[in-house]
Amino acid sequence: MGSVFGIWKTKDVMGKTGRDLVGAAIACYGTRTTIILYNTQVGCVEELTLMKIGNKEKWIVTNPKMELGPKAKLFSFATKGIYDNPTLWKLYEQYICAGFSLRYSGAAALDVNQLFVKKQGVYLMLHTIAHPSRLSLLYEICPFAFLIEKAGGKATDGLMPILDIKVKNYVQKVNFIAGSVEDVDYVTGEMNADETNASGSKGSYQNLLELQDKMNI
Repeated sequence: MGSVFGIWKTKDVMGKTGRDLVGAAIACYGTRTTIILYNTQVGCVEELTLMKIGNKEKWIVTNPKMELGPKAKLFSFATKGIYDNPTLWKLYEQYICAGFSLRYSGAAALDVNQLFVKKQGVYLMLHTIAHPSRLSLLYEICPFAFLIEKAGGKATDGLMPILDIKVKNYVQKVNFIAGSVEDVDYVTGEMNADETNASGSKGSYQNLLELQDKMNI
């Protein structure tokens, strides 16, 4: 259904951060086969679509500059995080009652791709002990965050930018809140304000990270 690619400056990525990425891409397959990538030559995120021209298939630039607006109209929440984050349920209700569109397929590449296609939105996948995230910091979250920042959006784990987190191992998982800047700030602020949440500066997210280090998660 989808693939995620990250290009790093070096083969040894341990101890490095997403700032060491030099390129990233998201490919989606279906009725349309597309790839969203950062074009270093023009300095923007663009979309290419695989099209049949005559007897050959060629990649055609179908959107030369993809940008994320500051405010979301759609949201994509992995709701299993509600178990450890009561505020997530409140946020879910708020977005539904406000008339926002829920777009969540469970396939991260497609859900994040949707943010670029719609030019706005907020995506959230929380990592907890009870319900670990399926997303890897190295292989998925960093490339996502790279493209989102290049398109004018924001990506954070709730405490710091995703691209500033050091890679500790190949299976490292972190919270992922990304998309339109104003909504990412709003979601992060709400979770940080509730001490019962498992993530957030006033909650136990830092303790969760320390516990995971001890457990080698």
